[in-house]
Amino acid sequence: MRFLLAALCAVLLFAMLPVTQATAQSGNSADFDVTKVTPSVVGGGSPGEVVVSGTLTNRSGRALTGIQAHVERGAPPTSEPAVQRAIREGSSGITEPASAPIADRLEPGRSTPVQIRVPLTGANSLQLSQPGVYPLLVEIQAGRTGVAETQFLLPVTAVPGQPPMRPAQATPTSLIVPIVDTPRLEREALPGGRAVLVDDQLSTSLAPGGRLYDLVQAISDSAPAGSSLGNALCFAIDPDLLITAKAMQGGYQVRQPNGSLVEGIGRSAADLWLTKLRQATTGRCVIPLPYADADVVALGRAGLPDLVNGAMDGSQLLSAPDGLGVDPRDVLWPIEGAIADPKAGDLPSTMLLDTRAMNIPVGSLTPVKLRGSNTTAIPIDPLMASALDPNRDTQQEVTQPSPPGGGSLTSQNALGALAFRATGGYIPNATSVLAPPRRWNMRADDLRGLLTGLSKLDADGLIRLTALPEPNPATLAEADLTYPVQAGGSEIPREVIDQLAAQNFKVGDLARSSESDRAQTVEPGRVTTPLRNGLLHGVSSAWRGNSGAAEDWVRRATSPIRDMLGKVRIEEYPGTTNRLSSDSPIPVTVVNDLPFTVGIRFKIPNVPGVEVQHDFGGGLATVPANGRRQFMLEASAQRAGRFMVDISVTAGAGTPLGATKRMPMESTEYGALIPWLTGIAGAVLVLLSVRRILNKARARRERKTAAQQAADAAQTQPLAHAVTGTPAAQRPTTEGDRDRG
Repeated sequence: MRFLLAALCAVLLFAMLPVTQATAQSGNSADFDVTKVTPSVVGGGSPGEVVVSGTLTNRSGRALTGIQAHVERGAPPTSEPAVQRAIREGSSGITEPASAPIADRLEPGRSTPVQIRVPLTGANSLQLSQPGVYPLLVEIQAGRTGVAETQFLLPVTAVPGQPPMRPAQATPTSLIVPIVDTPRLEREALPGGRAVLVDDQLSTSLAPGGRLYDLVQAISDSAPAGSSLGNALCFAIDPDLLITAKAMQGGYQVRQPNGSLVEGIGRSAADLWLTKLRQATTGRCVIPLPYADADVVALGRAGLPDLVNGAMDGSQLLSAPDGLGVDPRDVLWPIEGAIADPKAGDLPSTMLLDTRAMNIPVGSLTPVKLRGSNTTAIPIDPLMASALDPNRDTQQEVTQPSPPGGGSLTSQNALGALAFRATGGYIPNATSVLAPPRRWNMRADDLRGLLTGLSKLDADGLIRLTALPEPNPATLAEADLTYPVQAGGSEIPREVIDQLAAQNFKVGDLARSSESDRAQTVEPGRVTTPLRNGLLHGVSSAWRGNSGAAEDWVRRATSPIRDMLGKVRIEEYPGTTNRLSSDSPIPVTVVNDLPFTVGIRFKIPNVPGVEVQHDFGGGLATVPANGRRQFMLEASAQRAGRFMVDISVTAGAGTPLGATKRMPMESTEYGALIPWLTGIAGAVLVLLSVRRILNKARARRERKTAAQQAADAAQTQPLAHAVTGTPAAQRPTTEGDRDRG
C-alpha cells in the first residue's frame, strides 16, 4: 500500500513539472526597456512605419531561443476614462499581430538591442485607416511563450495618403518643468563654518547624464528661449536645490554613515549646472516652490503662518543677482495640487490646483476664483497628470522619482493623451496645463522626444503652445476648496511639526534679539534664515508618509541651531571664590562670537541667603559682534557663608544662550543680621549693668549688717579679754571689705 502511494505521488509530481515550467515561461522572464518610438507622433510627413527601439534583457535562468516581437493595435479610446485605462492597464488588440524577428538565442543575464519596424498600413502592419490615438501592445516571445510585454499610446494625426486631423480650435497648452530634488543640505556655510551635505548623490544628478542635468539640457536643446515651445514652458524651482547647488559650488563636505566628514566631489558639476540653469531660465516663466517643497498646508493647519511665510521667501532667492536673476511669477503649486486654506499665510494670489481640490464641474479646466479670497486657481489637467506620472494616486506620488525607469513610454502616453484632449476630449475656453511629477525622472532623449512631439502637435494644429494663464479674478466664477482626504492623510505629522515649531521659536528669538553691527557686514538674517530653512527640510514633500525621515531632518537642523546659540555665552569662570561685600560687585564677562550685536538677559535662580542683581533697566543688555562685554552684578548676602550661584544668559524671550555657569561666592558680612545682633548686644549690656547695680546694693546691705554685728561684738570684748587675756581676731566680713582694706 505504501509503495502504491509513493508511486502515485511520483506520478503526480512528474505530471506537474510541465505545468510549472509553462507558468514560469508565461510570466515576464525578460525585461523590454523601450528607449524610443519613432515617430512619436505620426503625421502627414511621417515615414510609413513605426520603429520601436529598446533593450531586451534575459532575467530567467535559462537561455531564450527563437525570440520575436508581436505588435498589436487596440481600438482608439473614445472617452477620458478610457484613455486613462489604456495608459494604466492597456487594451486588447483588435488586429492580427505584426511579427518581427529579434534574436535566435539570448543567454541568462545577457541583453541585446531591439529594433522593431512595423508598417502603418498593408500586410503585417498596424492596419491604420484613420487618425486617432491608438494603444499598441508589444509582446516579446521566445518560441511560443511570452517573456515580456509593454504597452503605450501612439497618436496619429494623419494616415499616409490622407489629410491631417485638425480640430476646429487648437487646445491651448502649457508645460510645467519641475526642478526639484530630495533635501541634501544638512548645514549651510554659516559664518565660520562650511556647508555639509548628507550624501553626495546630487553630484551625480547635476553632472552630464544625471537627472537634473538632463532636464535642463533637454530644455535648452529642444525649447530655446523665444520659440513658441520655449514660451509655453514654466520652470517650477525649489529654492533649496538652488541654495544646495551654490553651497556645492563653493566647496562642501559630506557626512559619512559613521558621522565623519569628507570632501564633496560635485563642485565642478554644480558650477556647470548652475550656469546652464541660469541660461535656460533667462527670459522664461519661473515660479518658486516653497523652500524644500515644504508642506505649507500642514504648517498652516498647525497654526504656524510665520513658517508658511518663511517657506514662501524663495522668490527672493531666485530673483537675487547671485541666484538666477529672474523675476518669478507669484504662483503657488502646492503638494499634490491641494491646499486647505489660502489664508494660512501670505500665499501667492494665483495657485495651480488639482481639479479634485476644488468644487468645480466635472471636466472643467476653466480658472476660478476661490470663494472668500482674492485668489485665483488654475486647474491642472488631470488626464495629462495621469499620463505624465505613473505614480499618481499612489503613496510614491510626490516622494519618489517618476517615471521609475525613465520616460520613453511616459512621453508616448503623454503625447497620446494630449492628442485625445485636443480632439475627442476638447474643453472650450480652457488651457491644458501639463504638470509632471515633482521629481521628474525623464532621460534627456525621452524629454526631447516629448518636446518634439509637442511641437509636432502644435504644427499639426491640434494644440496651441501658450504661456501659463494669468487669470483676472474679477472675471471668474467662484469655487470652494475641497481638500482631498488622501492629501490630508499623508501630511507631515503634527508631532514632528511641534518639534520643528519649538526650534523655530529659538531661531526667531535670536533674530528678534539681534541687530546689525556697524563694524560688520553680516546681517542677522544671514545666520537665522538658514537655520529656519534647515528646519523646513523636516516638512519637505519628500517625507510625505515617512514621519521617521521627517523627524530625522528636524534633529539634523537642531544641531546648527544649538551651535549658533552657544556662540553667545558667559566666559569660562576660573573657579575662584567671589567675596561678597557692599562695595565689590561681581564681574561677569559675556562673549559674543556671532557677527552681529545680540541683546541678552541674565537668568539667575534664587539662592537662599544671597541676592544678585540681574535686571539692567528692564531692557536687553547688548553684547557687540565678535566681542565681549563685562557686566558688574551687584550682590548682597543676608548671612555669612559660602554660596553656589548659577548664572546664564538668554535671548529676549528666554531662549538659553550658551551654557549655565556656576559661580562660588562667600560672605563674611552679616548683612541684614547686623541690626539684630546690635540690639541683642545692647540688651545684654543693659542686663549686665542691672546685675552690677543689684550686686552693689546687696553688698551695701551686707556691710551695714556686718557693721551692726561688729558694734554688738565690741561691747562684749572687755569681758572676753578679761576671761581669755588675748585680743579679738580682726576678720574681713565680705569680699568687698577685703578689697577695700
